[in-house]
Amino acid sequence: MKKILQHVNDVIPDMLAGFALSAPDVELLPKYRIVKRRDINADKVSLISGGGSGHEPAHAGFVGMGMLDAAVCGDVFASPSQVQIYQAIRSVATEKGVLLIVKNYSGDIMNFKNAAYMAQEDGIRVELVKVADDIAVKDSLYTVGRRGVAGTIFVHKISGAAAEQGKSLAEVSAIAEKTIANVRSIGFALTSCTVPTKGSPTFELPEDEMEYGVGIHGEPGIQRERIADAKNLADRMVDSLTGELSINDAGTRVALLVNGFGTSPAMELYILNKYVIQALLQKNVIISAVLVGNYMTSIDMAGASVSLLKLDDELEGLLNMPCATTGLRIDTPFHVIKNDAVKCVHLIKDIGDDEPPISPATANYEIETASAYAVIDDQMLTLDNIVYLVDAISACVIRNEQAFCDLDAFAGDGDFGMSIAKGFRQLKREWHDIRENHGRDIGCFLEACALVIMEHCGGASGPIWGAAFRSAGRATTGRTQLDAKAFSKMLDAAIDGIQGVGARSFGRGAVVGDKTLIDALIPCADAWRKAAENEPADFPRLFKLGADAACEGAKATEGMVARLGRAGVVGERSLGHPDAGAHAIGVIFTELAGLIKTR
Repeated sequence: MKKILQHVNDVIPDMLAGFALSAPDVELLPKYRIVKRRDINADKVSLISGGGSGHEPAHAGFVGMGMLDAAVCGDVFASPSQVQIYQAIRSVATEKGVLLIVKNYSGDIMNFKNAAYMAQEDGIRVELVKVADDIAVKDSLYTVGRRGVAGTIFVHKISGAAAEQGKSLAEVSAIAEKTIANVRSIGFALTSCTVPTKGSPTFELPEDEMEYGVGIHGEPGIQRERIADAKNLADRMVDSLTGELSINDAGTRVALLVNGFGTSPAMELYILNKYVIQALLQKNVIISAVLVGNYMTSIDMAGASVSLLKLDDELEGLLNMPCATTGLRIDTPFHVIKNDAVKCVHLIKDIGDDEPPISPATANYEIETASAYAVIDDQMLTLDNIVYLVDAISACVIRNEQAFCDLDAFAGDGDFGMSIAKGFRQLKREWHDIRENHGRDIGCFLEACALVIMEHCGGASGPIWGAAFRSAGRATTGRTQLDAKAFSKMLDAAIDGIQGVGARSFGRGAVVGDKTLIDALIPCADAWRKAAENEPADFPRLFKLGADAACEGAKATEGMVARLGRAGVVGERSLGHPDAGAHAIGVIFTELAGLIKTR
């Protein structure tokens, strides 16, 4: 177990102390693990929620103006005791009374209800509402009922706004019940979580499976199934939620919460959000508010939940009221998203959405239908031959994307394969346009390819690989054929282009020994140059010589400490593994050598 902690028995007190020290508007009552507002407004209903810890920022993170007045924190995934809750009620009680917002779990219900009874014996006015928004669980007369999950955040926000307006306990309670009746949630997990005292994951999940219908306590879902993509997940969840809420009329208003379970990065939550909104817009639903992030987590579980709140004027107005807590801050009204909003439609329909995917399985399409271009006649490479070679490079890069990433992870950031494959996928998408409009000669074709590669290859790969293609194009401007010597000069030009990028960016270009793709490309070009000058122009043999030299150069990088490039910042940690770029050059030229033929 890798966690930042001092001792497993001190996780909750240490966490609460650290939280209170970071939040100036709250105070901690450490004996009872209560987080409360420093200044209690005696002229409003006080709101209390809480439950097991491990759901941060819930519940303490929502203590503040416009939401809760206190949160009571139990052990990880365990209800606080009735004494803790009773002391919380006493600490924030006002003449207007106290509303307890409780998630529907047996321990929470028993402890909060008994604490309410104790407070009522003291003459404190207390009411309790129960949140049960999780549609994954069957709800009937014969079960405990549905769990309270992330939809509880909407109850905190709307009830808190009503209390800030000075409404009575009965009115705030009624608004809370109205919110509860109109909110539903469903979640999925990609991994389990690890409870600190247990020290190991609660359950195990294979890489290609997920749990659908999970709660917030690290428990498995209602079913285990193959992992789905974001769009399929979003469509399924939206269909279930809108069905539960009986959302059938176009123009129905909802608030949306895409909630992370702790480990899934914001990037993935925003991706899910896009496809959830897309699914809602397809049903002509109006999205009046959107929240995306970690609001009610399950420690370090990867996964997310989606909550929908069906709105009317009253609920929407209260949702838009300001609040200021560490977990949620609203200063201005939410942006409304409608199906007829030009900006929204533009964002949902990404550039390239209608393009067919270019995957390793389809990367060879052009090669399979144009393999005659692999044949070299009269010891001259033609424009068609060059087109074929570039297409073969594209296919090779796409096919090896994951392998290149895996190698890059040893000494780089693990994205090399993805970065170059992205550019060459786009090249495949623009292939026919480039050939039709920029296919006058070899130079024109290569320069057109260069612009696509520069734009779409990620990170440093765009400048480097784009410069290689652009310089190669400049060296072959106006030519429709290349003999062996001209091809050799084109390789030299590509190297010059790459080194020029380095010189402009870092003061010098890479040389052999720096542990970059240059370590493979220069030996390849050298082998070409020597053979082209001294032997007949046997292109299959030249490609084989160049490929062998490139592979030897790439192999040599295993013993090098990187001085430039992706591994240059990790020094000796790069030892023992070849540079990913150099390795890619060897792989590409080896593949080209296996494809080229003569009659």
